Amino acid sequence: MSKLSDVTVIDIGSKSICAYRAEKLSDENFAVKNSFEMDYSGYMDGEWLRPDELFPTFSKLLERIETAGGKTKELFVGIPSQFATLRTVPARVVFPKPKRVTAADVEELYSYNNPFEAEEYICLSVLPVFFQTDNGEKTNDPVGRVTGSLKCRLSYVGAETDTISFIRQALSRCGIREVRFVQSEIASAMALFGEEERDAGILFCDIGYLATTVLFLSGEGVLEMKNFSLGGGMIPAGLSEALDLPFAAAEALTAKVNLGYKDEGDYSFRFDGAEYSFPVREVNEMVKECIQCVATFITKAIHSFRFELSPYVPTFLSGGGFYEIRGAREYLSRYLSRNADYALPLVPNYNKPYYATAVGLIKEALKKQKEDRFGFIKRLLGK
Repeated sequence: MSKLSDVTVIDIGSKSICAYRAEKLSDENFAVKNSFEMDYSGYMDGEWLRPDELFPTFSKLLERIETAGGKTKELFVGIPSQFATLRTVPARVVFPKPKRVTAADVEELYSYNNPFEAEEYICLSVLPVFFQTDNGEKTNDPVGRVTGSLKCRLSYVGAETDTISFIRQALSRCGIREVRFVQSEIASAMALFGEEERDAGILFCDIGYLATTVLFLSGEGVLEMKNFSLGGGMIPAGLSEALDLPFAAAEALTAKVNLGYKDEGDYSFRFDGAEYSFPVREVNEMVKECIQCVATFITKAIHSFRFELSPYVPTFLSGGGFYEIRGAREYLSRYLSRNADYALPLVPNYNKPYYATAVGLIKEALKKQKEDRFGFIKRLLGK
């Protein structure tokens, strides 16, 4: 049975789509009650490879979620970065006289500076990189501070209008009327790192199956968001072509790869009744080339930032693209000339990097649900 405190989330990856029903345990904790996953063709270069797959995939996932846990009242959907955009906007407001800043002042500032008005994007969220009062003090939350002016830098996260409409139509056919959208990789990053970590600046790379997203986090906002259509899926694809293997057999070979092995011996395995054996040196070199290719594009993304990034900025990885390949993180770090480590969600049973977006989306859904309840109570009391 679905409770009022439950949230239902759809996480759209580049290999599979997952649905989650979760309940809040405390402000920081939740429990996943049900989850289901279905593979589909995915997306590349901001286009669905098989758009016709989305409706039946959504339909089957929601049917399973509702059979297990009751009707979906409101649905939160993660929008991948390939269908989203980021605009950072400097803004300033001068008050007639010094005053105590209210939440309404901040909302008015957000609304006035929205860069997505009458554009091909819909604003999903506004994230403050910083606020600065008239005495030069910087803060992530100016509410309650007395100042004659407020200066800020804001991160506006938008999603393609056509993508939102397409998903809404598919979900409407599934009987879902209340849908809210969240940018997936940013939600993941905000859930993984605390305020102090973000204030210092973080380079965050989400490496998926067919797509990779590169973010630079600062304060409560995001200064850069880049993406490209390469990920862990290029490894079995490359092995399949180079070794003339069925794709499923190439995936089985990928699962055996260990880049820490010395260049001797063979990877031997049995798949679908056939025996395979390939030299470790040959396979590892091909895998390294794939990782190097992704690393090259990450470096290009960093070089396209509007500021120079220090090589000592904390660098973290997420996503399932390379996580299961032993030695991949170390090789990627060497090629990036950065000490990259995996950021893991601190949630029991979901403490793997490929669950990071799901955890981030669930936490954001619970946060929005709490804000809605608080707002309703304030309106009820006339405050």
